[in-house]
Amino acid sequence: MLRPFTPGTIDYNGSMATNYPAGRALSAAAVEAWLAAIDPFVPRRDSLTILDLGSGTGRFSTLLSAAFGARVIGVEPAVGMRTLAAQSEHPPEVSFVAGTAERLPLGDSACDVAWMSQVLHHLRDHDACAGELRRVLRPGGVVLIRSVFTDGKDGFPTLLQFFPGISQIFSDLPTVPATIAAFARHGFVLEARRRVEQQTCASLRELADRTRLRADTSLTLLSDCEFESCQTALDMVAARETRPTPVLEELQLLVFRAGPKTEKPAGSRAL
Repeated sequence: MLRPFTPGTIDYNGSMATNYPAGRALSAAAVEAWLAAIDPFVPRRDSLTILDLGSGTGRFSTLLSAAFGARVIGVEPAVGMRTLAAQSEHPPEVSFVAGTAERLPLGDSACDVAWMSQVLHHLRDHDACAGELRRVLRPGGVVLIRSVFTDGKDGFPTLLQFFPGISQIFSDLPTVPATIAAFARHGFVLEARRRVEQQTCASLRELADRTRLRADTSLTLLSDCEFESCQTALDMVAARETRPTPVLEELQLLVFRAGPKTEKPAGSRAL
């Protein structure tokens, strides 16, 4: 049985934080797919600043900095995730600070791009997030949202094959229309919506090693009994694998562009 999911359900300060780097590591193929997907929307300019909102352990922060020659500010509310990020090796252009999407610790017009990877469904107030992003982005700034929405069940065929109980979680995820509406209320225009396929794992054995760590929201919500039963079944199939079976998954990319600012928002904060 799957526990109901609501924002704040998952504790990212305990075992989830400890297991996250290994359980949610980005394959080289996934990195290539996502950098290619967002490349057309990232401006090329000197002193480019990217906000990595919900940066977690910083798995995207360093990639974004290296790919676009940018200063990257990772904002993450969970102490456990920030601690791991700080302990990892990052270039001096990458920094991590405490903060939430609804109250960003950044000054007005401080960033050119905001990146949000698998963050949206953890937020309690999408309107507040959109308002804060509008405040901290420069006119013409871009929001890049990498996420799964209610219609994304077909993007995870292998995971659903072995953990069918997680299918219920998709009904608790944000919808694309509601997300577009929340950002539109704060002066953003949807510039692109794309489905991006990534190779998450090179084989079922690699998938089994990852799922065993349970560093995924959906797997955490399963009862221990159901998780262990499903994991055992996956382990058995993976052990019999003679030819590696790549695990392909599909997430969505939403690209929002900020229009001109008409007035100075209240409550500015400087980093």
